Amino acid sequence: MLDKFSLFVVVLVLVFCFYLVISLGAGVFSKKEKKPEIQKYLKSVNILLIFIIIVGAILTLFL
Repeated sequence: MLDKFSLFVVVLVLVFCFYLVISLGAGVFSKKEKKPEIQKYLKSVNILLIFIIIVGAILTLFL
């Protein structure tokens, strides 16, 4: 079994991979101008990922 810290690291790695996949799919790293809908979508995805990291940190500290 994984201890608390390594489990939190796994959560961070998965969130980072998810961010990369979503960003590549939305065209963040391309040189074209991004539509406002895509920018709004990416902002909400970033908020969701930050929420997942915070919940993971809280669970790691208190479990």
